[in-house]
Amino acid sequence: MQFPYAEVEFRSTGATHDDAQRRAAVELVASSGATDVLVLCHGWNNDIPAARRLYQRLTDSLAAVRPAVPGAASRTLAVVGALWPSIRWSDEDEVAGGGVAVGDEAAALTGAIATRVEDPARAALLTGLVPRLTDSAEARQQFLDALREQLPPRPGPDATEPDATGVDEDPPPAALLHGDAETVFQAVGGPEVDFGLPERAGGAADTTAGGTADVVADGMADPAAGGAAGFGFDLDSVLAKARGVLNITTYYTMKDRAGKVGSGGIATLLPELARASGSGVRLHLAGHSFGARVLAAAAVRHPRLHSCTLLQGAFSHHGFAVDFNGRGENGLFRSLLADRQLTGPMLVTHTVNDRAVGLAYAAASRLARQAGAGLGDADDPYGGIGRNGALKTPEVVQPGVELLEVGGSYQFQPGRVFNLKADRFVSSHGDVTGRQVAYALYCAISS
Repeated sequence: MQFPYAEVEFRSTGATHDDAQRRAAVELVASSGATDVLVLCHGWNNDIPAARRLYQRLTDSLAAVRPAVPGAASRTLAVVGALWPSIRWSDEDEVAGGGVAVGDEAAALTGAIATRVEDPARAALLTGLVPRLTDSAEARQQFLDALREQLPPRPGPDATEPDATGVDEDPPPAALLHGDAETVFQAVGGPEVDFGLPERAGGAADTTAGGTADVVADGMADPAAGGAAGFGFDLDSVLAKARGVLNITTYYTMKDRAGKVGSGGIATLLPELARASGSGVRLHLAGHSFGARVLAAAAVRHPRLHSCTLLQGAFSHHGFAVDFNGRGENGLFRSLLADRQLTGPMLVTHTVNDRAVGLAYAAASRLARQAGAGLGDADDPYGGIGRNGALKTPEVVQPGVELLEVGGSYQFQPGRVFNLKADRFVSSHGDVTGRQVAYALYCAISS
């Protein structure tokens, strides 16, 4: 690590795992004399070494681009890494037809259960049902019911983020909570979503360039249409659908946990870090995937932040919105911008290449029966900020801004939101540690 660094681990409830870590982070910030403190938060994995590698790669890139950042030489940076028990969710192999060979679906589903279901008894139950899923509607219903037990209660205003003033923009669809298994399996594992990725020679999708999303229709096919167990797909596809159901329930479980960790543990840590170096220190937040939601939940509880950077955020593109649904309701984290808590900019990287976020929201839309020509994109009520940027948010700078090469000129402004279209430099959900991303982040820190 090329900057002064400390890390603080949090429990799933939001409580600090070890107060000694918290004290050490505060002492590090105080002793370093840093003018700026950057809090990093990972997402989508349950592996602390993987989170540390993410922080190492990103901070290495920050150090590499520092000479090119205007004003960086006059400021000093300390870094605090937050660690929390996130669960791995959709990866490239969750995209229909990708990553899993025909005949390997049972092993893939069993492996996914092992990494995503934390309760051993529930994991054993689900694993025991795998051999019966292709032939038994009863087994599919039991599989869904077992997963439902780990879902949080359906929220009104999100009780886990008490200082957020808006409403939850993407509660679990009613079908996920109450629908029959055949409907849920069919919806979550419906027709493939074409994310508009141009093909390379040989037919492989090129994830280094952007494209316009083009989506097949709504996916609520009639189970009576024939085929294995009424699905109309081969037997392996039923197991792929089961992985999709597991993935979408993991999404909503992690959404709830991210709120608890952010509004509980990290929101409590931020004022201590701010006081550690005196009144002149500036706080900056940068979160990836579910970590972006963690930090958004923390940010609305802290009265003074300089910058907030959301790297392929795994939450609603209406999270900061005004009247996102035509009923006068604002996004859950609207107060961060409305109350002018930012003395610097907010950055949001987004790309059509982020198929993990796109797939999760496509599944949610199918379950809400809102799928259509805009499935997963800016016109979808269920759409991700890492896919589309922050929408219906007055502070967004228009027209959109491209993520630039190192040395490019950003005109960041206090309290404004910059949706950074990252198609050229971010090839997937996890590709957030490159120098172009680090350069934009460091420009925000130094602005």
